[in-house]
Amino acid sequence: MRSTFEPELIELAELVRSRGAELFVVGGHVRNTLLGLPISDTDVTSRLRPDEVTSLCRGAGYTVVPKGAAFGMVEVHIGGKVYEHTTFRSDTYAEGGAHRPESVSFSETPEEDAFRRDFSVNALYAGVLSGAITDPTGGLRDIDRRLIRTTTADPEAILRDDGLRIMRLCRFAAELGFDIDESTFAAAKKCAPLLADVSAERVRDELGKILMADVKYGLPAEESVLRGLHLLDETGALDVILPELARCRGVAQSPKFHRYPVLEHIFRTTAMAKPDLVLRLGCLFHDAAKPVMLERQGNMHGHDVEGELIAREALRRLRFDNASSEAAVWLVRYHMYDLDGNAKEPTLKRRFVSWGRERVLALADIRDADFRGSVGERIEVKSSDRWRRVLAEMEEKHTPFSERELNCTGADVMRWLELPPGPKVGEVKAALLAHCAVRPQDNTPEKLRRIAKDTVGR
Repeated sequence: MRSTFEPELIELAELVRSRGAELFVVGGHVRNTLLGLPISDTDVTSRLRPDEVTSLCRGAGYTVVPKGAAFGMVEVHIGGKVYEHTTFRSDTYAEGGAHRPESVSFSETPEEDAFRRDFSVNALYAGVLSGAITDPTGGLRDIDRRLIRTTTADPEAILRDDGLRIMRLCRFAAELGFDIDESTFAAAKKCAPLLADVSAERVRDELGKILMADVKYGLPAEESVLRGLHLLDETGALDVILPELARCRGVAQSPKFHRYPVLEHIFRTTAMAKPDLVLRLGCLFHDAAKPVMLERQGNMHGHDVEGELIAREALRRLRFDNASSEAAVWLVRYHMYDLDGNAKEPTLKRRFVSWGRERVLALADIRDADFRGSVGERIEVKSSDRWRRVLAEMEEKHTPFSERELNCTGADVMRWLELPPGPKVGEVKAALLAHCAVRPQDNTPEKLRRIAKDTVGR
């Protein structure tokens, strides 16, 4: 494997060798090289302690950033490249799944280090200068079998140390298209409650990776995203991290419109959506309120309104950023709009202007995914196709989509109507924008002045 390493990494390995140690690349870099997949980062390891690495690298003029020296981690910057060096170690964990070692013991060999890692395919070590692969846990055989298996004979020992490893198990299987070892899967089901101890931020990040699993290595979304969501459900992880969705499990829907129960429909809708995290979050929650409404009133009407509340609370709990959360929640709230595609065109145009271009297109995208997730195949959707056509026509005619795009200012409105500054000026500009949504040819100063006076007169 030596030929795959960058000159900067070889330079670092030679520096480490000057201290009588061998530098190894470990984990995803090795695994992906063997699989012919892209490499996103390079983690390195050796027997050198953090203070030794720091002193050695700074002495050579490299930048070193401590990232967790107590756990053996320092970040080395060489010529624009960044390598995270972790000293060989073994860990001892407290009860629970929060992944905070009680104690760390540094060790001398990759064979000692390997069994603290999660899965065998991530515990492969390649000598940077020799290119030789060290495989203490049978990862090479598991790559050949396309199998995810824990590094130890007792899978529970690995999964108990860090509950998030259950989500990582689902994610690696989804991204790589690998199967999961039977005993590892059984242990994941048993240990799923430990996810309650994991921080919201770590759960959020892992969930986002599962929702975008098709982007990582190019597997079709139905084989990666859908599979990842199924695995979250089958392991019991879903009940812990998203109980709102677990409540949808097995809830039947009208066969006239839906081939699948609510949860399966949600999963398929999410996988059918374009690879955009906000869009897929909207899909993930778009029907989350159906069981609530069914229990409350005997039908699912209004699940879009109630779903807005459920989605906002779930995304807040998982600490998604405000902009992404609000965009996803908005999609949940309006995903039922003009379901049959019968809204009058002037009404659509005024709506589109009030929503903005990006939201209109996102709503069309979620409508496509919703229909396809209902019937289980890719089909043309009447309403969303019409929305895109209307939006394209509006843009061709230079329809203003914001008050800034009107050919008048607030000062113009005050001068035309002899108005003082205040809310009335904003009301007039909003009326002008709504008018031009349907009649964009009227977006000239002369016509806007006449329309403004007519508006005030009325």
